[in-house]
Amino acid sequence: MKKAIRFLPFAMAALLVLGGWTTQRMSLTAHQASFESARLNEYAKKNAPLISVSYLDNGIPLIVKKSDANRILSVKAVLVGHVADLDTPKAGVESMMLTMMERGSARYPYEEVQRILFERSASIGGSYGSFDMSSFDMTTIDTYFDEIFDLYADAFLHPSWNAEEFPRVLNDFRQNRQEAENDPYQRAVLVLHDELFSGHPYERSWAGTPDSLATLTLDDVKEHYRRTVSASRLFLVAVGDFDGDRLVARLNASFGKLPAAAYEPVAVPSFEGKVKTDLIVEPYEGSEGLAYVRGDFALPAPDHPDAAAVSVAFSILDDVLFEIVRTRNGAAYSAWASALGFKANYGCITVYRTSVPGKVKKYVDDSIAVLLSGRCLSGKVSASAEGKSGQGEAAASADRDRGFVPIAEALPFYKRQFITSFFSGQQTNSSVASQIASSAVYRGDCRDYLLLADRVNAVTPEDVVRVTGKYLRENPILWVVLGAPEVLKDVKREDFLSFQGK
Repeated sequence: MKKAIRFLPFAMAALLVLGGWTTQRMSLTAHQASFESARLNEYAKKNAPLISVSYLDNGIPLIVKKSDANRILSVKAVLVGHVADLDTPKAGVESMMLTMMERGSARYPYEEVQRILFERSASIGGSYGSFDMSSFDMTTIDTYFDEIFDLYADAFLHPSWNAEEFPRVLNDFRQNRQEAENDPYQRAVLVLHDELFSGHPYERSWAGTPDSLATLTLDDVKEHYRRTVSASRLFLVAVGDFDGDRLVARLNASFGKLPAAAYEPVAVPSFEGKVKTDLIVEPYEGSEGLAYVRGDFALPAPDHPDAAAVSVAFSILDDVLFEIVRTRNGAAYSAWASALGFKANYGCITVYRTSVPGKVKKYVDDSIAVLLSGRCLSGKVSASAEGKSGQGEAAASADRDRGFVPIAEALPFYKRQFITSFFSGQQTNSSVASQIASSAVYRGDCRDYLLLADRVNAVTPEDVVRVTGKYLRENPILWVVLGAPEVLKDVKREDFLSFQGK
């Protein structure tokens, strides 16, 4: 009998023990009941059967999304955990490890890697822009899959730790950090997060800190690989028109040989209760007469029942905020609201490039108050049409209600807008692989993204008002105002410590 992994029913797959961690700890199929429901949406009915979960000989989970829409094949090797597994003095070491994997392997010198990838229009590389996971990815046309996969697997399993390239990699990280510190907005975020993340696992930045980047060595990178890269921390995602048996054979002959070691995920506590309403004022001459305002606050995790309503509310607030801050009052170059999507989740409100930082907190609160009153911009004339791509002008009318409609009237538009934006970001096999990985890590089911439209469409106007009150009106917010000293003089601390909207 040929030895190969076998594709299992999802309910059975959820019970398997995987070399030190189980799918009960990080489930890949937690929402099986939803996929068996008679109310399952048509998109999920069509796509869920194309996604299968199986296991390599050493227990590494393999998620395959069958797609014959094109000839591109993508593979993603996902390492769960990331920054929570780092020691603070080694912040950034995993990102460097993944970058060093690109710089040559036991069988492929770096120059050969560059030549092959260029000639085949293929790519391999690390992805580490998440606190909670990182990955090493490959994308190629099917013609060259065997060749590129050999290179990719050798790079992951047998990196050469190119001593000549490491100083360049380290210098790139240091330069990126320096550029962030020199950019006023990024500097403001760094100042804010130094306070917000203090004592939390997320303080171990994936990009490195000044202290870690001053001391990290190639030996640190090699030791991190030896200590943390094992079958117990890994799962694989493959998207494309794969021959299942052939893919299994290739993976078992490579990744299937990786040893397993006990792995216990580090708990990542919520920011709820940690964030306190406060204001950081940071003078910075490099802001050239302008200021940058941002507030961060705790939000529910992506698997929380409020997550969909929060996403929709922030889409609505994003337009209202721009309308009031820029279009009506000409107070800033731009303004936006964002809900992130991490395990310890948080959101932010940003006013970008303002000459009147002492006034914008009132405009932000007025924007929130619009949603609290059950109103928003009309979906027929969005803030984008009103001026998001242009300068905008202060409103001639003092009527603060002008242009706003009941949320119930515009909500169908915002739901369609959000769902369209979400799925338009999954037009390539590599982006689908990323979404599958995120669904597994953050929602407990690799197919969960197929259910997003149902959750969004279930959001009511009352939900929008409720979560706006809960997470924006009643929630503590940590603010930073960074700017030139001359524009900070009118910033009043008390304005940022209380709600000014009406």
